[in-house]
Amino acid sequence: MLKPSFRALVRNWWMVIVWLGVIRLESTDMASAANTTGVLYKVILIVAPHVAPSFVSQLDEVLRKTGHFLGYGILSALVFLALRNTNRDRVRALLQRPWGIYLRDLWRLEWVFIGMLVTVVTASYDEIHQTFIPSRTGRWQDVVLDTCGAAVVQLMVYFLSAHALKLRRTVVRQPELTSTR
Repeated sequence: MLKPSFRALVRNWWMVIVWLGVIRLESTDMASAANTTGVLYKVILIVAPHVAPSFVSQLDEVLRKTGHFLGYGILSALVFLALRNTNRDRVRALLQRPWGIYLRDLWRLEWVFIGMLVTVVTASYDEIHQTFIPSRTGRWQDVVLDTCGAAVVQLMVYFLSAHALKLRRTVVRQPELTSTR
């Protein structure tokens, strides 16, 4: 069966759709710097009643940029995983071997490129959308930051995939070693 079922598609892609919704919500006036700084200031006041507003403003900026980096990195990884799992569901029944014993089962460059492309397109759309909201600004620098986050996470996905493959091969070889004694 080379065509995945609707159920398999929903199972593999629902987190991507939810995460795109989260990114869309964060692109609204509700998540503007003025609003997030105010909320952060109120939260910090509970712990540190004499905090300087300038410190909170700087902290908010760092947290917002970190959110860009991580949020779009997560999007890229979710797209990658959805593509990998959809591929697994498509070909697993047709394989004459166990799935997951080769790196190409767990990681492919085209999945990375598609994950990166979805990230760049979504980040670009997000920044363009923000130019139409008076309390927000659209910045190309944020698209670059988002893309860097996606690239770093994709590198992590590669290393985790290679490590998972190494562990699988070790587990498969282990019984062979014990049975020869």
